[in-house]
Amino acid sequence: MYRKLLQKISRLAQELYYRTLIRSFSVYQPVYLHGKLIKVGDRGCLDRWQIIRREIEARDVKSVVDLGCAEGFYVIQAAKECGCLSFGIEANTRRLSVAQIQLALEKTMPAGFMLGSISEEFLDRLPQFDLVIFMSVLHHMMYSHGADYCRRILQKLRPKIGKAMIFEMGQSDETFHKWAKQLPDMGAEPHEWIKQFLQSCGFSRITKIGESTSYRSNRKRAIFLVEP
Repeated sequence: MYRKLLQKISRLAQELYYRTLIRSFSVYQPVYLHGKLIKVGDRGCLDRWQIIRREIEARDVKSVVDLGCAEGFYVIQAAKECGCLSFGIEANTRRLSVAQIQLALEKTMPAGFMLGSISEEFLDRLPQFDLVIFMSVLHHMMYSHGADYCRRILQKLRPKIGKAMIFEMGQSDETFHKWAKQLPDMGAEPHEWIKQFLQSCGFSRITKIGESTSYRSNRKRAIFLVEP
């Protein structure tokens, strides 16, 4: 009796902390509690999730890793809706906390999260996954470290991709963002520039499978299916 009472109190305290946490900053992705959407997030993710889900089902994907997973929306959806062994990597501790608490409260299995930054050393230790999700991350790395560093990151990532990678990145025409000024000029066709950049990293099978509106602007980013 006391054990059940303590468990209930613990869960209520966890839910209270969770609600307080997601009000304390601007969450990027949708977050849920008891199966209900409680905060939409700054970035529309449902359209991109449908594209990801389609590829998971078409390729019989069993394992998924999301590099830079934010609040873990794609990780949780891949586990819950597709039964994938799903894993998320995130460097922002508040976003990671939201992901971990959401996972526990929703009792989503099989899935997990860890604190980590995407680097050459990290990728050396990363095991292979059927599907790698690498979205809305590389332009930040390019802003901080340059294009050559990002090329090495993708070259390191290539052998970790078992079946495919879902890839999307910011573009130089997204001038609303400060990082866009530090990207290479992608010209009038940024989607083609990105495809050629991926080819320069050793990928030969690159297919544009969709578009999504970029973060806080009306630019259209390409979503690519990249096969190793």
